[in-house]
Amino acid sequence: MTSLALALSWSLPAHTQQAEEDDTAVPTIVVEASPFKRSSEELVQPVDVLSGEALERRRNGTIGDVLADRPGVSNASFGPGVGRPVIRGQGGPRVQILDNGIGTMDASSISADHAVSVDPQNAEQIEIIKGPATLIYGGGASAGLVNVVDDRLPDAVTPGLRAGGNFSYGSNADEKTRSAKLRYGVGPWQFGTQYSLRTAGDFSVPGFATRQHEEIEHDHGHEEADSFNILDNSSLRTESYGASTAFVGSRGMLGAAVTRFETNYGVPGHAHAHEHEHEEGEQEEEAGHSHEGVRIDLEQTRVDLRGKLYAPMRGFEALEARIGVNDYRHKEIEQSGAIGTQFDVTEVEARVQLSHEPIAAWKGVTGLQLSDRDFEAVGAEAFVPPTKTRGVGLFVVEQRPFGTGHQLELGGRVDRLEHEIDGVSNAPFAQRDQGFTTYSLSAGSAFALGEHLHLRLNAQRAQRAPSTEELYAYGPHLATSSFERGDQSLDPETANNIEITLGRDSGRFTWEGSVYYNRINDYVYLQEIDSGLDADGSGTASSDGVADRVDESGQFDAEGELLLVDHRQRNAEFYGAEIQAGYKLLASGPLKLNLRTFGDVVRGEFARGGDLPRITPARAGIGADARIGALTGDISYQRTVRQERTAALETDTPGYDLLSADLGYVLKFGGAQATFYVRGRNLLDERIRLSTSFLKDVAPLPGRSIFTGLRIDFTPAI
Repeated sequence: MTSLALALSWSLPAHTQQAEEDDTAVPTIVVEASPFKRSSEELVQPVDVLSGEALERRRNGTIGDVLADRPGVSNASFGPGVGRPVIRGQGGPRVQILDNGIGTMDASSISADHAVSVDPQNAEQIEIIKGPATLIYGGGASAGLVNVVDDRLPDAVTPGLRAGGNFSYGSNADEKTRSAKLRYGVGPWQFGTQYSLRTAGDFSVPGFATRQHEEIEHDHGHEEADSFNILDNSSLRTESYGASTAFVGSRGMLGAAVTRFETNYGVPGHAHAHEHEHEEGEQEEEAGHSHEGVRIDLEQTRVDLRGKLYAPMRGFEALEARIGVNDYRHKEIEQSGAIGTQFDVTEVEARVQLSHEPIAAWKGVTGLQLSDRDFEAVGAEAFVPPTKTRGVGLFVVEQRPFGTGHQLELGGRVDRLEHEIDGVSNAPFAQRDQGFTTYSLSAGSAFALGEHLHLRLNAQRAQRAPSTEELYAYGPHLATSSFERGDQSLDPETANNIEITLGRDSGRFTWEGSVYYNRINDYVYLQEIDSGLDADGSGTASSDGVADRVDESGQFDAEGELLLVDHRQRNAEFYGAEIQAGYKLLASGPLKLNLRTFGDVVRGEFARGGDLPRITPARAGIGADARIGALTGDISYQRTVRQERTAALETDTPGYDLLSADLGYVLKFGGAQATFYVRGRNLLDERIRLSTSFLKDVAPLPGRSIFTGLRIDFTPAI
């Protein structure tokens, strides 16, 4: 792997992140999420790729943590153990997360407290496509997709042994990360194995974790000692391991990989708190602090198969098939040790695509995608009934050059999705099977205005069928302190998106700017209910100006812990802009110095007025990185403004300043390279509450942390 100085930070365009010394040394980064497998500057869609040292600096944490500082991307944190990317103000099922082109097949889109079952420690690169531009994965991801790529099932064998390892210690929460990877290629065979482990205790935060205590002066007494400077129930343990083998010949390849992912983490902020009438709990309440909290025990076994055949028949370049087989279990364990709720997901996802040779200058991919998912939840929080979901999609994407260096791309997709109730529902009314047919279209052009200067225009119409929880939810959803009710009359969402991007991707000064507008008709959202629920005892329900609260059975209770919310539909709009730039201030000589800056803003609102909840506030940042000999350094500062454009009953979030710094020293000997590093995160020890998080009022991000570590890469000479 290249040294820290060979990568610019997140704020530069993807294809410039790998090299700084000179333009001739920039390696080509192939975007695997694209059906055409080209570099980012050759694609019609603007793509952000995190790789090399820029990825190494961000590996600690969840996939949401890793991508939180990318322009247009934020983190829907649910404590240090959970982080799911939010793209341009949208998250959940509207952001598709892929593991080597196949979905993660977990339950992370169902609830904000469910972790994504992909380990960033294993990633070689992470690709972000914003907007519904890549129809080979479905039209439902109206916000975009994140594809985590590794080298387990490659197109070519790398001869000999390659090994790598990373060991780091974080001062906050005694956080330790260990990872190791081995790859061995011999003849037509490529073998691999990997392992990673991340552990941490309860994280420290500046001041009080709960927002209502922020202004209380701490007296260091016993009453508040446990809740000051600590985020209770935030400890975690995440482990993943696996093995792979692939056969690569002159006509193609065939390979298989098995991965095991396990994580156990606490849900901070008492979001799952239940009333426990036992002596220990009473003693804790008398002490002014409760250690009550739920832990999540998640495990997934996944098998990935990939096959590729070159020139399968006349007129066609390649036939490729990917299959993912998943066995997922997720237990929510109460303080007593009892399993409160268990989620089980078994799923198979497959995609077959056939790429043809140019026909009248048109080159393209046609394919079929299939999915078969069985979902079951049992226990106190089983607010979605057991459901079988079957999906089939047909897609075609075609591209052709025109003029001098210009590209035109057209795509279309049709999907059929069917939900079948496969068990007993908690709802007091009949729930029926549902089926939806959705259609998606995309068109884009890339214009070469000059050497390395590109203008990209993209327009899409993409439809998303309602998910199982949006249709069938009925019951207490304690993660969000709500009693959630679905709506079986929901229609598919229709997203109409347009985006314009202009940028220069090479040279001493690189920059890129985008503006976009996305109108989503029949946007599905959660709405607090204010029907009165006979609150005054008059026998009639009427609005009283206060959101209704209920108990865990859904019965009105003015003192109830749960907010009554319904899934509803309304037209919505998302629009915003992103800009990023980098300048090689010192490009020659012993000292290399690069400067960078970025900014992004997004608005999310209903078409007829009113703000959408949990939207990312405007952000801006500057940074610099340098190298002299074996010594490397990086510093960045980001300012996030106060988010005051909030939905009804949603609290605002204060602005904050985020300062980070890195220092590394590289030693090379033989075929090995050792990098000693020190990394500082949240160096100003700011209290950071994310507007995208359901737990923003009770669980801020961790405070200051200093990481020290060693990374080793070994590639012996053949």
